Amino acid sequence: IAENVSGRITQLIDDANKLAIFLGTDRDFVGYLEKPSDATAAEVSRKLANLTRSNSDVELVMVFDRAGNAAIATDPTVQGKNFKFREYFKANMAGKPFVSSMLVGAATGQLGVFFAQPVRDRDDVVIGAVVMRFAAAPFEKMLSDARSGTRLASLIDDDGVLVYHPDPAIRFKSLAPLSQKAQEEIKADQRFRRDKIDTVNMPELNKAFMAAKETGNISYVSTISKKEEIAGFAPVKGHIWVVAVSESREEFSAPLDRIFSNVLYSVFLVGMVFLLLAMLFARSIVRPIHELQTAALALKSGDYDKASVRVRSNDEIGQLGRTFNVMIDVLRQRERERERAGAGLGRRGVSGE
Repeated sequence: IAENVSGRITQLIDDANKLAIFLGTDRDFVGYLEKPSDATAAEVSRKLANLTRSNSDVELVMVFDRAGNAAIATDPTVQGKNFKFREYFKANMAGKPFVSSMLVGAATGQLGVFFAQPVRDRDDVVIGAVVMRFAAAPFEKMLSDARSGTRLASLIDDDGVLVYHPDPAIRFKSLAPLSQKAQEEIKADQRFRRDKIDTVNMPELNKAFMAAKETGNISYVSTISKKEEIAGFAPVKGHIWVVAVSESREEFSAPLDRIFSNVLYSVFLVGMVFLLLAMLFARSIVRPIHELQTAALALKSGDYDKASVRVRSNDEIGQLGRTFNVMIDVLRQRERERERAGAGLGRRGVSGE
């Protein structure tokens, strides 16, 4: 699940980044920053307004001059403010594109992801920047869709800060205590509008997530739920985030327990079937032998009528039964002949007298 959510987030970031690159290379933006005028400002403003109207996920677009001032912005409350303290602006002035983590807007207080592209003149000199704030809602929906029962998804940045968690009280807390340097950097650029980042104190999770290069999982005791949990995680390719999907061990193990129970029931049923078949097979062997024994006893007592075996098969026991029956027929025939011979001698003796 974590890998699936991570892949969807990667695709969304790539699509938004392509749009930011397009804006950063637009000739109207370059022309305005080279020679600002009312005419070029109006054209740039028109393009930005059309963009925000056509794409509801693009909440704000700003054009910065070299000093970090928002010379043009789709939000009038932002225009004219200075953002040189933002990490994305510093990166752009160094000639590097930048995709932020999930930040709280300094002017509006709204949460979003900032895509920033340096704007260069014809001599490839950085003359400003175009910054687009993409709504946090699409990212949050992808993460919230993974929630079911005790299972929930969270998003962690490269400082180990939970930039998304379904519980607002946990959001913007770190997995492990941050260093003094990291605390000062976060306070300086006001990315979360907090002077201090508290921690949920789960260093084992922080260690696993910060070292994540591919998908993995970890078992741990949550300081939030106070229960043993299992988390699957996957890094967002090309970005500083890690997606984690956690679930209580009890709920995680429930499907496996059901499968195990079903297997046990299946083994029991199969065992009972085989036992029944074995009993029927044994009975098929024992019954002819028992009948043969009864017939032998009848033969011993001279009861030839009961000294016979019913043959039910063609196997060795069946052949033994046929042989026994033939033997009985022969004995019965001889007995009749003996009786007839005895009767004849008796008649001759009477006539001689």
